[in-house]
Amino acid sequence: MKTVQLAEDLIAGFELVEGKNTDEKLAHLIRANILLRLKECEEALFRYEAKYGMEFDSFTKAWEQGEIEDKHSHQVERDYMEWEGFSLEKRKLFKALRNITLTAANI
Repeated sequence: MKTVQLAEDLIAGFELVEGKNTDEKLAHLIRANILLRLKECEEALFRYEAKYGMEFDSFTKAWEQGEIEDKHSHQVERDYMEWEGFSLEKRKLFKALRNITLTAANI
């Protein structure tokens, strides 16, 4: 187990965080942060899905089959890369959420 040191001006705020002990409080903060980032990621994914009328996996297949108009334009290529990044980030965040949920259950 590692020791965590907090700056004096953070201690009062940390005491307001939900949880019976430091581990529970940290797990709660991490979970809340992951959920916030997931929400932001979902919003970004929704914008691309609305723009192109499909989910990323369908877009990728259409891209590979040459069905995306102007697929090599700067805008479409940039959208593809950003969309892919958000899709990967979502998977990573879900994995982290599962891990922190399991860890918190054992505290």
